Amino acid sequence: MDGLTTLRVIRRPRALNKFIADNSLGREDEQRRKSYEKRYRVMAEHQADVVCCWLPDTTLTFVNEAYCRLTGKSETELLGRPWLSLIPPDAREEVRVFYEALAAAPRVCLYEHEVTGADGRTVLMQWIDAPIFDEAGDLLEFQSTGRDITAHRKALMDLQDSEERFRTFMSHLPALAFIKDERSRVLFTNRAMNELMGSENWVGRDALQNLPEEVAAKILEQDRQVIEGGKPVLIEEAIPVKSGETRIFETRKFPIGREGKPPLLGAIALDVTEKRRAEEALLASEERYRLLAEASRDFIFVLDRDDRFVYVNSASENVTGKKPAELIGRKRASLDVPPEMLARQKEANETVFAGGEPLSVEGQFLMGKGGRPAWHNVTLVPLKNGSGEVHALLGVARDVTESRERAQRLEEANVALKVLLRHREEDRRELEERFLTNFRKLIMPSLEKLRKTGLTPRQAAYVDVVEMNVRKVFSASGAAAGLVQASLTPIETRIVAFIREDKTNKEIGSLLNLSPRTVEYYRDRIRKKLGLKGKNVSLRSYLYSLS
Repeated sequence: MDGLTTLRVIRRPRALNKFIADNSLGREDEQRRKSYEKRYRVMAEHQADVVCCWLPDTTLTFVNEAYCRLTGKSETELLGRPWLSLIPPDAREEVRVFYEALAAAPRVCLYEHEVTGADGRTVLMQWIDAPIFDEAGDLLEFQSTGRDITAHRKALMDLQDSEERFRTFMSHLPALAFIKDERSRVLFTNRAMNELMGSENWVGRDALQNLPEEVAAKILEQDRQVIEGGKPVLIEEAIPVKSGETRIFETRKFPIGREGKPPLLGAIALDVTEKRRAEEALLASEERYRLLAEASRDFIFVLDRDDRFVYVNSASENVTGKKPAELIGRKRASLDVPPEMLARQKEANETVFAGGEPLSVEGQFLMGKGGRPAWHNVTLVPLKNGSGEVHALLGVARDVTESRERAQRLEEANVALKVLLRHREEDRRELEERFLTNFRKLIMPSLEKLRKTGLTPRQAAYVDVVEMNVRKVFSASGAAAGLVQASLTPIETRIVAFIREDKTNKEIGSLLNLSPRTVEYYRDRIRKKLGLKGKNVSLRSYLYSLS
């Protein structure tokens, strides 16, 4: 009953009941009664289980030694006392109702209830209650045989709690988990496996019934090796899932030993598909970058925090004179460069390690061909681990010695060119001054004489124009350059020339067939282009200042 061994019911013989009731029995019958009584008592006393007899009102008529030990009371204290008083108060009413019903309809039954034990603790007892009838079929009393199931019930509840914790844990485990028997038949699958594999109906079936044959055959062989070998294994396998996609799993299978029974097989599988794809992509990327690094003419290297080369590309031989095998695993000092170069490079490296930011420096860090110091532009990039700490740095060193020498030669050429241009400017000014001197000595006196010959106003104006244009031809001064930079129109340029000759608006208009108002408009535009708008500066004075 309920997984327990059925307890033996010890019944008092009906003949004994008759002997007890019949006072007219003779000595022979009395001896027979005593013999039955003794035999019954011996059987009851030697029972490991608790035995008692009681009337329908729960008054005890017989208790064995086990019953006395259970309650902590003697036989004298118990007989004639209702056993219902030994029930804990909070459970007493429920027990009373049950046994009243049993007394009304006597039958053999199995019942569990609590009893207050000898030390005051509550004991859970399982009872087999059997009615005893007289020869007329009337109920005389009940015989109860009980067993302490407190520990058993606690163990059962602990087992249920353990199973519940196990199922809760498994249902929230992100990995796939399952258990198989010794024949590789599925006994349990967790929620993650059900969702991914659709394994709700796999229980009781093996891999051949759940997966493609070629996949199932490998799985069954692995299961067999674990069961027979008795050791856990870690395998990687590709298995189709419910969606039809094939995923990669890292599965740990292990035996679960059982005393006296064949071992079970447990397994936890992690879906590593994305991890493997990422690793493959990383390897492909690393290979591409390695090929790029090896093809580069720049010296590319990786240094760890101990100042050791973790990687150098093949350009190391051309740049440093050493092959990669001679540098990898060795410290930077193995480059055989002067201490001051090592110190400069170390300072830059420590800056990157400390700050965690890329750095670009240029200087003499390595020796070039012929054993002379070479100039390199070095870019240092920090390499960080998963926690964000800089564990190494990537360096790219480009030899810029030739470009620096070219730049130096170009700078020297520029200096020489500037000296040459300065001399050319001095020659130009000297020539200009010579032309101006000749203009003043040879042409200006003739023009002055011409003005004194009684010219008409128009003729005098033309003489002025001639003088102005001659001045323009012989003057290569900064005034012309300044006016050109002002982007003057041809008409504005002519008006500027007349203004410099101190002509009025009326005179300029007469010479250019313009009204004085129009000349004033052009003067205003010229001031604006020369940046004189809103300034208290005479246009004529400004134009003379450019000379």
